[in-house]
Amino acid sequence: MKGSIHFNRDRWFVQVYWERRRYQIYRYNDDPIWHEKTAKKLLSKIQAEIDEGIFEPRAYFPDSPLSVREYSEKWLTLIDVKPNTLKDYRYSIRRFIAPFFEGKDLRKIRHMDLIEFYKSINRCEKGKYNVMSCLRTMMRWAWRNEDIQKVPPFPALSQGELPEVEYLTLEQQGTVLEAIPEGHRPIFQIGMEYGLRIGEMRAIMWDCITGEEIIIRRAFAENALMESTKTGKERRYGLTPYVRKVLAGQHVTSSSFVFVRDDGKPYTDKNLNFIWRDACEAANIKRIKLYNAVRHSLGCQLLDEGVEMDIVRQQLGHARPEMTMRYAKRSQAKLTILLEKRRATVVDFASHLQVVNVNATNDNH
Repeated sequence: MKGSIHFNRDRWFVQVYWERRRYQIYRYNDDPIWHEKTAKKLLSKIQAEIDEGIFEPRAYFPDSPLSVREYSEKWLTLIDVKPNTLKDYRYSIRRFIAPFFEGKDLRKIRHMDLIEFYKSINRCEKGKYNVMSCLRTMMRWAWRNEDIQKVPPFPALSQGELPEVEYLTLEQQGTVLEAIPEGHRPIFQIGMEYGLRIGEMRAIMWDCITGEEIIIRRAFAENALMESTKTGKERRYGLTPYVRKVLAGQHVTSSSFVFVRDDGKPYTDKNLNFIWRDACEAANIKRIKLYNAVRHSLGCQLLDEGVEMDIVRQQLGHARPEMTMRYAKRSQAKLTILLEKRRATVVDFASHLQVVNVNATNDNH
């Protein structure tokens, strides 16, 4: 590598011959090079990068492939994630990450930059967590691809105080189910029985049902059918008598999907939410999100019945125990109700002892 510094009119620049090409670099740390000392410093830096095998001449120009804006857009086209995840990443990058860092070299992001960025994100704690997680995932990808030497330390991230999970009791679910038209009812019944994700309910196909079990191996993400679940793992559930009865009454109108609309096509999220909203109104039950009514409700019901946390986690297929722990959270009002119900089932020992003593005295006479 041949390198030298030069002066042109009012500023300095570094000239480098690299892989049969000549590069003239007029900026250092995004600023013009006004002094000879700065030019020499930049030349030394370039020589060090060449020795370490990490020199990328394009990184010193405005359209650098290592600028946050350029790199993040390229990254979005290369990663292999679920459509919903890609949608969230794209929003985080285009709404927050790229506007803040702009043309900053990805390799030059430091801990202080991350703290300033975190404070600039105008979202709730959960929203901030999602944006920072996106940036961290991208930087780890860049590190594995050897585009950066290391990932800088990220500030401690928190999703904040998670709200109490809204859910329905088994009786409330039954009330709403009765208000759902009979032809649409089965998909809700199966989803509630096993605590499925909405996309999993929609994606159940006949090859997922055997004589003894139902296999959850696919899911819809938006309206794209994925050949895997959210966690990438399939789950198998035994057919309960309730489910056998539901499936026995199910009319086969599609050779592939078990639950379809009147036109023979799979349900969409919009279809199911519309049906759910109308049924809640008809049943005079406070409407909660369908996801909560189906998936969260089973988790909360099982915990209320005293089922062990780990069993609930296995039933719902949670990848991390913390996800199941959310269901254990209850408001003070609900805790009070549970305590009152518990006490109502216990014998009033003071009254009991009083009756026993009276009977004993009578027997002695």
